[in-house]
Amino acid sequence: MDYKIRWATCGDSKELGYVHANSWKVAYKDIISDKVLDEITLEKRKKRFEKAIKNREKENAVLIVDKEIVGFIALGECRDEDLDNYIGEIYAIYLLPSYWRKGLGSSLLEWGIKELENRGYEEITLWVLEDNEESKNFYESKGFKEEGKREKIKIGDKYLEKVRYKKILDKHLKI
Repeated sequence: MDYKIRWATCGDSKELGYVHANSWKVAYKDIISDKVLDEITLEKRKKRFEKAIKNREKENAVLIVDKEIVGFIALGECRDEDLDNYIGEIYAIYLLPSYWRKGLGSSLLEWGIKELENRGYEEITLWVLEDNEESKNFYESKGFKEEGKREKIKIGDKYLEKVRYKKILDKHLKI
């Protein structure tokens, strides 16, 4: 499948909101309450992306198939205070559900890893909800390993646990 990846612009906010809202509603269907998922709207997500893109250039990249944005990745410097500044982070990666299991998520993740490596980061972290087995399996298949850090987060009226994964970039592997 032919695709293109480029940096997001403010003009992409509506499509980013659509991808984010729709992928959340499917990916977290059995993890997050229906009430919370029903409150996720395109308009709320669009505003969130407008602000994010305006304030942080080169953090969100879009994946395009047939001139349509079908996925995105958000990345940058690791936000975790307990880690050093040589670590990058993948903040989010989402695809429209109809594009899952076609290799596009792998391509987008590989693009993000290469981008962080080009910025000089030696390691990459990301967070995954403990109950999201599909995502955990995906990241593990790409060389990420659960590293032990866990945090509780509140989504709606429910507390969920998220786990941190880490990957040491190939050029920094100790031999």
